[in-house]
Amino acid sequence: MTKALRGLLQTLGGMKTAVLGTVLAISAAVLALSSWMYVDKQMINADIAALRSGKDLAVDAAEAPPALLEARASFLLKRSHFDDAQQYLDQAALRAEPAGYARMLYNMANSRMRVAIRSIEQGNFDKAIPLVQLAKAEYRSALRIDPEDWDAKHNLDVAMRLVRDLPQAVPEDKDDPLETPEKLWSDLPGTPQGLP
Repeated sequence: MTKALRGLLQTLGGMKTAVLGTVLAISAAVLALSSWMYVDKQMINADIAALRSGKDLAVDAAEAPPALLEARASFLLKRSHFDDAQQYLDQAALRAEPAGYARMLYNMANSRMRVAIRSIEQGNFDKAIPLVQLAKAEYRSALRIDPEDWDAKHNLDVAMRLVRDLPQAVPEDKDDPLETPEKLWSDLPGTPQGLP
């Protein structure tokens, strides 16, 4: 009996060693993975800080995390590069949480409005009108995500006062589809000056 008991204890001892070795290997793998994730987060945070400080860094829109997409888009929008920023906004629509995406839409709309207002001040209404229209669409999209965003509501109101959404006239006589109706009013009202 003692011989059988010794054999059983030796078998259990061997299993303990195997289990302990497996646990140590798994622990080492988890530690390596968490260390890699920590270093990766530190690199992402460093890239975000660099973009915020004005350093131009290339960011892969398809692979970057949402926070880095937002930082890169913000960098581009400060320089009025709407077309370049749009790809980051499109990727954020797919991967970012709703609040982050709404913030990016709001920032894009604000950048468009800044350029539109400068264009109006310079008398370039043809450039300003489409920018304001796009900004209004982006404010509306941001408000669909966060209806309580007071800043987006206010800025949408300003944009709507700047370029009105007028109803489109439906022609009664649709015989000649090539005939374009005469434009009776401008999309951009005159800029008010002085006191009422």
